[in-house]
Amino acid sequence: MQFRERSQVIQLIRTVYDPKIKRGRSELVGRIDKQTARIDDVVRSACTSDELREIESFLAARSALLSHGATHESASQLASQMRLAESYFRNPGSADQALLAVEIFTAWDDLKKAMHKAGFRKKAPMHQGRKQ
Repeated sequence: MQFRERSQVIQLIRTVYDPKIKRGRSELVGRIDKQTARIDDVVRSACTSDELREIESFLAARSALLSHGATHESASQLASQMRLAESYFRNPGSADQALLAVEIFTAWDDLKKAMHKAGFRKKAPMHQGRKQ
């Protein structure tokens, strides 16, 4: 099972073998609202017991990751991680770079909106002792 986080939902994607094309294909199983992060009856009925355990494990790990300490740590390291990503995209060649770029653009747009809503702008706030 794959999990794709979009702006408001987490998409649940299953890979199934298609004998016509002789390879796996992705199938959207359902969506989970990011705010509530609960498995509803529709998803529960569409998934196997193994898939449900996998979803529950993913949601538990996501919840732990989103705890205040973890999110603060992640935010404090984001600028350096972005510099590493810059280096990665300066050397094209990987087949998954386009998909990854779309995910990053979406996440970046969401982050910009959240920072703007919180009152942060591009200019750093002036601190005591700094000249204006």
